[in-house]
Amino acid sequence: MAKQKPNRWQELCEAVRQDDGLPTRDVGVWTERKLWWWNRYIEITTHAMVGNPQFPDGIVYVDLFAGPGVLTLKGSGTRVPGSPLIAAEAPKQFSKIILCEKDADIADACESRLKARGHGDRCVVVRGDCNQQIEEIGRHIPSRSLTLAFVDPTGLHAKFETVERLAKGRSVDFLILVADSYDIVRNVEVYAKQDCSNLDEFLGDGSNWREAFANLPNHDSNNICRMFLDSYQQQLKRRLGYSHFDAVNLSMPNGANLYRILFASRHELGLKFWRESTKHDKDGKSLF
Repeated sequence: MAKQKPNRWQELCEAVRQDDGLPTRDVGVWTERKLWWWNRYIEITTHAMVGNPQFPDGIVYVDLFAGPGVLTLKGSGTRVPGSPLIAAEAPKQFSKIILCEKDADIADACESRLKARGHGDRCVVVRGDCNQQIEEIGRHIPSRSLTLAFVDPTGLHAKFETVERLAKGRSVDFLILVADSYDIVRNVEVYAKQDCSNLDEFLGDGSNWREAFANLPNHDSNNICRMFLDSYQQQLKRRLGYSHFDAVNLSMPNGANLYRILFASRHELGLKFWRESTKHDKDGKSLF
């Protein structure tokens, strides 16, 4: 298992500390926790898999909601690295980094930051909605590679069809934001009355979630979250052959639940790497 440099995260944060005049995105403090885990997972996976003859085209990184590359924590104003810079600065390099961002100014900022740090030759920034640009994204992925895909929208913005098109015919491990507590729980009754809601597109055809929700004996928030997480996992199993999952809950400082991040892989080794990554938080506190 890869050994993490003790100051690896601090080095990444220090690299973005100074204002470079480009836009950032304001995020909650819980985002740093998520990104710390994702950074650790990237370190472990690339250390183990770069150069693996099973993937002669290398290890590829895909980010469907890339952002500007630098984030600002609300309240403190602390700048932290976004997922594109975390991937680009991996100790063992990805063969290709493919980023999609809908906001043109934010995409430009991300691309500028990557070029400034010498990563422009490996990086492709696709501008537009990832649900509309998924074929373009896929064209940049070599056929004999392993892809690590980060799907981190602010809500139910990643259609299941998009995830499906990315994963079909490829080796892809996912980390996907499931906006259950702050979106699904609040809006499920509204979504149930719509013919084609954001929730329908997130879960994909054949989930039969309305029937499952109607038959759920207790509609408290925990039961609703469990039901929809299970529904999403079942879709990944049935339609795409995924079999190894792990979900981590993200909450506000006051303890209120926000959402889950779902790790999904077709292989046990991917899950092993993810669970190793989430054993501790960034301060070294054990989570188990």
